[in-house]
Amino acid sequence: MTSIKIFVEGIADEKFIIDYLKNEYNYSIEKNGIIITNGWDSINSKEGSEAIINEMNKNSDNDGVNLLIFDSDNDFTQRKDDLTNWKTGKKVNFELFLWPNNKDNGDFEILLENIINPINKPILDCWDNYENCLKQKQIPNRSAPLTTPARKTKVYAYLEALLGESKSQKKKIKEINRNYNEVEHWDLNSQYMNSFKSFLDTYFKR
Repeated sequence: MTSIKIFVEGIADEKFIIDYLKNEYNYSIEKNGIIITNGWDSINSKEGSEAIINEMNKNSDNDGVNLLIFDSDNDFTQRKDDLTNWKTGKKVNFELFLWPNNKDNGDFEILLENIINPINKPILDCWDNYENCLKQKQIPNRSAPLTTPARKTKVYAYLEALLGESKSQKKKIKEINRNYNEVEHWDLNSQYMNSFKSFLDTYFKR
């Protein structure tokens, strides 16, 4: 198989992709096959871009393929343009996929929300009620509205509700230790995965 290097933002993306490649393609990616970049702000800085550019060029020089998988954040079109222009300006080659589904605004955590095992949806309903409650509450002598927890916290709470209270179970909540092949928690066959699967099929389906 052609050498494939995958460039992601963080540990959560790395662990998910490792599990998904194993589940969908029975493919164990080689050590250093996934490179953590720390995201757009990092690669767009002089300090953060040099090592990534070197890795991409080295792989391309060996007839390898680079895949860049980032969050689209608040503006899918803008982030796609940012990365396309960066690609041209730095004279590197890569294929691009933007979480959550390569067309909408958002991030990796939105994908995770959409692929939870449907039987566990009541857990997220409880969380939504909690967020709505925060939006309606006012604290005396506080002018600013209450802060809604980040989506990362929502995913963390989802797993915490399902896993036990022992230290070994709690460790499974952390991004680096999660098991996305645990069917009681995640549905990797969800239709929401179709765009990501189509993207990867080009490189891993044989």
